[in-house]
Amino acid sequence: MSAELVEDRLTRLMDDFPPGVTDDMEFWGAQYDLGLAWVDFPEGMGGLGVNRSFRNRVHESLSKAGVSFANLNRNMIGYGMGAPTVVAHGTPEQQGRFLRPLFTAEEIWCQLFSEPGVVGCGRFGHPGGAGRR
Repeated sequence: MSAELVEDRLTRLMDDFPPGVTDDMEFWGAQYDLGLAWVDFPEGMGGLGVNRSFRNRVHESLSKAGVSFANLNRNMIGYGMGAPTVVAHGTPEQQGRFLRPLFTAEEIWCQLFSEPGVVGCGRFGHPGGAGRR
């Protein structure tokens, strides 16, 4: 059942939003809406609720069709770390707000590090950071 579902969605995506003809952002949005962004995520959150191994099938099919992966390349932290965190710990409102624009790269996510005791961190209220070397 899972394989057929993934194949059906891939066919719909390619037929309704032909790669090379469809604007990248529109294609990625349709990919998300059809559950092919992260197939293992729950339905409605860019996924189909199927085994994670089906991600490879999706990527292979899209790659063969010449689909751009610029969204994933631009937003690796968001795709690989931010989205799973939002799915696991976010409220339904946060999931609805953040996942689709994260996948389409309308919004770019980054990882912020704070290292107390390092020059510059004192500017953000970390004791002892400013001026230490």
